[in-house]
Amino acid sequence: MAHDCRCAHGSPTQIYRGSLAEGPEPIREDETVGDVAHHHDGALEVMKRMGINHCCGAQLTLREAAASAGVPLSALLAALNEARAASG
Repeated sequence: MAHDCRCAHGSPTQIYRGSLAEGPEPIREDETVGDVAHHHDGALEVMKRMGINHCCGAQLTLREAAASAGVPLSALLAALNEARAASG
């Protein structure tokens, strides 16, 4: 249902297509282990594989959990975002 839009942002169709091309927001370092495990398929398996305890460490941010497990934050975020992309 495209229609002409007179605003400076373009038509809703153009905006919608742009957001689909970009995909969902990546998982961020300030999200908690518990939230990521709960909301993203495959995240729990990734964190277990990397030695991150989702039960006792659920309140930790991904940055804190990666540091605690001795895992590079960039590797954790990349693995989580790849797992999310693969599942959905």
